[in-house]
Amino acid sequence: MIRLVFSWLFLWIALASMSAYAHEVHHTISAGSAVIVQLKYADGKPFAFEAFEATPDGAEIPAQVGRTDAQGRALFIPGETARWKLKAYTADGHGVSLKFDAPAIAATGSNPGSDTSDTPSRASLLLFGLSLLIGGFGLYQLRFKKDK
Repeated sequence: MIRLVFSWLFLWIALASMSAYAHEVHHTISAGSAVIVQLKYADGKPFAFEAFEATPDGAEIPAQVGRTDAQGRALFIPGETARWKLKAYTADGHGVSLKFDAPAIAATGSNPGSDTSDTPSRASLLLFGLSLLIGGFGLYQLRFKKDK
């Protein structure tokens, strides 16, 4: 009976966690002729045509507000301010709030492709979660193993 309860509990947790996957927003920050923050959902689709606000560090009012483009990019020119806060959000309130140091703007307008994304990859998070589950069940088996 206990095994059946744990099986159903595990199945329910696994299915419930799938909805959290849809609410993730990943980002990449690079510099060209402006600072480019590319936003994507966890499934790889661009965070397209959603609202964003770029606010310099210490300011109350955003320096720029707008919408991301079709590829999920928010662009702004940082000026002299190095530290920025960017909020991007959907109509239902999901989104991301980032604090970052703006990379140097390239004088030629070329994109150096600097990536300052500090989030772990989805595959490494799945592997970590799987190892926690296997380790937990292993400890459970060691603790409650019946001698035959």
